[in-house]
Amino acid sequence: MIEDKIAPFLGTWILDADESEFDQGEPPQSATLRIEDNFGMVIFTMNQLSAEGEETRDTFEAVPDGPEVKLGKSGLVDAMRLVFQGDRNLISEARRGGLTIMKADRELSEDGQTLTITQTVHLVDVASFTNTSVYRKAQ
Repeated sequence: MIEDKIAPFLGTWILDADESEFDQGEPPQSATLRIEDNFGMVIFTMNQLSAEGEETRDTFEAVPDGPEVKLGKSGLVDAMRLVFQGDRNLISEARRGGLTIMKADRELSEDGQTLTITQTVHLVDVASFTNTSVYRKAQ
């Protein structure tokens, strides 16, 4: 069942900036990620304080292993999908015109206390960049 697979990912996660590696952009001063289950819809809320001190908050939602979700508000991507890969990887793909331009692989540690997010951005005709963010489960 999806509820059983998503359960270990749920909760609040706090960025461990010292353990994270960024190819693109400066690492944030701090960041939290909240993952919630709303009757099968998974809601991701990210709060971040940039290196320059700017606060941002982003939210997206998707159904794991469900259909691709069409997006209207962003000019960068037009669709999102969220899939499980085994029991410890939850992967989102942001797509435009059928091509994946951003992939975030959330890998849960064996003990369920660390979430490593490997985010790869593909800039068409330019390059690909990978940022690896390590989050610790809030107690």
